[in-house]
Amino acid sequence: MTPEQFAARRQAGWAELESHLAQARRGALRSVPAADLQRFGVLYRHAASDLAIARRDFAGQPVTEYLNGLCGRAHPLIYRGRPVRPSALPRFYASGLPRAVRAAGPYVAASLALSVAGVLAGWLSVRLRPDLAATLIPDSLFDRMARGEVSGGIGDAPVAASLIIGNNVKVALLCFCGGVLLGIPTALTLLANGWVLGTLASSIHRDGIDYRFWAYIVPHGVIELSVIVLAGATGLMLGDAILRPGLLSRGDALIAVALRAVVLCVGVASLLVVAGLLEGFVSPSDLPTPAKYAIGAGSGVLLYSWLLLGGRTRRAAAPRLQLDAGG
Repeated sequence: MTPEQFAARRQAGWAELESHLAQARRGALRSVPAADLQRFGVLYRHAASDLAIARRDFAGQPVTEYLNGLCGRAHPLIYRGRPVRPSALPRFYASGLPRAVRAAGPYVAASLALSVAGVLAGWLSVRLRPDLAATLIPDSLFDRMARGEVSGGIGDAPVAASLIIGNNVKVALLCFCGGVLLGIPTALTLLANGWVLGTLASSIHRDGIDYRFWAYIVPHGVIELSVIVLAGATGLMLGDAILRPGLLSRGDALIAVALRAVVLCVGVASLLVVAGLLEGFVSPSDLPTPAKYAIGAGSGVLLYSWLLLGGRTRRAAAPRLQLDAGG
């Protein structure tokens, strides 16, 4: 059986379920007779069964994506979810968020590629046109501190940390919200963020003060740049849902992806608090340079150990054949 034949045989039931969903969207589902509600449940179970068949026989086909979206929209109307409780947050951060990050792997890779492209473009722009370096490189207090033009200290660290956290959250939200505009603002933000880092790194390398410069970047940069890449991935998810909705309407495709993207974005954006504190208190502090590098390396090991290993279940050991001693 081909996917087209499979869809043709079941299309009537799916269309009927679509009509119930449209009625529910208008807020009229509560007023329908009990028999119609029962029919709604039957149609959902049939669609869920069709989805299981489609996943087995037509993996990756448009009909499978359509059924996945159809069941995803009907499920919350039939099965009431558990209320979100503060006690669930530890479990979410321990396993739910790492799993969500790994599930978004292709979008994370695309976001990382855009960031790296921006870094390379910024680096080459300074290397090829050093006479324009003064106009290419942004002038900020932090950059002057990195060059040693301004001495660092922690007297104003709390204020700086709060400003830095707010700025980083704005960047993360811009990456996320840009997804609804086909992901174009998201891509531009990632490229621009990489460009700034690339121009700075190239200029610092030209001046021969890499070791001192990166001591200001590494303590907070590992977490901060990782979060920006992950936030960019959520925006690309939204943009992809609009550009490639499959058998769904663009609105339904966007709704189907939005919840996952919101959970992922909010979860990783909370890590910017940690990055902001490191950037405000550690990066400009008078700590020895090796200590700053050690803090950055330690934060990276903890972050990626959590993201790559969190929520993984151990496979049960294969049963061992027990031989009788006398046999």
